[in-house]
Amino acid sequence: MGLRDSNIAKLREPVFDALIIGGGINGAVSAAALSGKGASVALIDQRDFAGFTSQQSSNLAWGGIKYLESGDYGLVRKLCLSRNHLIDSYPSRVQEIRFFATIDKGFRFSPLFLWLGTWVYWLFGNGYTRIPRLLSKARIEREEPVVNTSKAAGGFEYSDAYLHDNDSRFVFQFVRAAMDRGTIAANYVEALGSRREADLWITEARDTQSGQTFQIRSKMLVNAAGPFVDELNQHSGEQTEHQHLFSKGIHLIVPQVTEQQHILTFFADDGRLFFVIPMGVRTCIGTTDTRVESPFTEVSDDDRDFVLENINKRLDLKRPLTREDIIAERCGVRPLVVKRTPERNNGGDGGDGAGAERDWMQLSRKHEIDVDHDQAHVSIYGGKLTDCVNVGNEVSAIAAELGIKLPHPRYRWYGEPHRSVYEEYMHQARLMDLDSYTAPESIEPLSSRLWRRYDQQAFELLAQIREDPRQAEVLIKGTDYLRCEIQLAKRQEMIVKLEDFLRRRSKIALVVPRQTIQEAEGLMEACAILFGEAQAQARYDEYFCEDCRITPAQSEQPEA
Repeated sequence: MGLRDSNIAKLREPVFDALIIGGGINGAVSAAALSGKGASVALIDQRDFAGFTSQQSSNLAWGGIKYLESGDYGLVRKLCLSRNHLIDSYPSRVQEIRFFATIDKGFRFSPLFLWLGTWVYWLFGNGYTRIPRLLSKARIEREEPVVNTSKAAGGFEYSDAYLHDNDSRFVFQFVRAAMDRGTIAANYVEALGSRREADLWITEARDTQSGQTFQIRSKMLVNAAGPFVDELNQHSGEQTEHQHLFSKGIHLIVPQVTEQQHILTFFADDGRLFFVIPMGVRTCIGTTDTRVESPFTEVSDDDRDFVLENINKRLDLKRPLTREDIIAERCGVRPLVVKRTPERNNGGDGGDGAGAERDWMQLSRKHEIDVDHDQAHVSIYGGKLTDCVNVGNEVSAIAAELGIKLPHPRYRWYGEPHRSVYEEYMHQARLMDLDSYTAPESIEPLSSRLWRRYDQQAFELLAQIREDPRQAEVLIKGTDYLRCEIQLAKRQEMIVKLEDFLRRRSKIALVVPRQTIQEAEGLMEACAILFGEAQAQARYDEYFCEDCRITPAQSEQPEA
């Protein structure tokens, strides 16, 4: 029995202190915080962990400099401090990066004025990052020749932070930390509805892979379903103060446009901040901001053309980027939190015409937590990766108010292991005899990467490599994932579908063309490790074949 099946069996048994529905960033940090402080926690998601909104971000941890214009200074201050805290707590995963901004002539603000604004932003962050710089047109041309300066008035440079790996991997690391502290978590488990009986919540759940249904009992219910919070509350009869509006954002991943490790920043034709973000040997460009009514979105030709047109105007490339250059796409909604009003309850936007549209464009990515104290029910609205630690702490405080016993209330539930643990790990890695291994790179960058992805579990990977040098081989050619990583994913990371590994536990699907992945040497061997010989071909076909589907009966076949 694998980890997921074992956890599903355990979900049926006890009364949990808290059931968290939704395995995106809000649900993941809630589980990590509560379990770290000693509560018994269950966590379910109807898709994979981080399988919806939390896998579609810009991979940034930033203080929201754009909110200075709308005067939301309190939020900017809070987010800047949260960004600083993430950099301190996750030094290998969240790192400072420079934003290199170019301003066109005739823009509503001059480069000098915006540069002064970055100093305000820097002060809001307690001067934690490198100081801002004012950029002349000549300096932009000298330091970043790829920028088209024909219409530039100048620019500025300031700091924020980014996730070294992909956002969904960052989210899963919170899920993994929660499980290490006792959380019973399972992906592909759908909540069908919840009801309050006496002093317990009874949630009807369904394993979407087997079709089996069962009940989960909990003292407290946390609705962390992201853009589906309102829908889930309708099923449980909860009335809340807030609700969501949706903004669609897309990013295109293309071949690397600059070797400089900074984020090129522009204002797109619609006035919105527009980024060119480094992603290893690729570049991520975007984003759009389109109001939509449904959380289910897709990239349209208009979206692609908007992003490509804006980037081609602003970069001096050897040839313009076209749709054929697109390696992968990200498309998701930002759940924007607003007060619930009668107009919105009836499907309106609570405003009229252009004024309402302007108000919507100013909505921030703040979070709100609605609490029904009588029913021990919590709904988490909005939020972003930058503020995730605050969400976990706030949910823990609410749980204590609701009578959930937290035996270790001061436990620091987040962050990488102490620096001494990292230094011991790196020392062990350096002591390894490199001539014994077949990895195509030195142990230093390899071991650093393993630590970033797995922290203390990386000790186990080193041990496997010492025992069997083949474990240091890149299994899927064209990627940097080792044989031992695939085996760890099999044991510890609840990989149900090939997409779970290629898109979320790793970022292979974001940086390697789909056709290249499909033909990659070693992929079928990786499938055999992840799913067993009996299911390897079916899971491969499920990912690559539009018409191939696995039935529940097939998914229950035993592994070889």
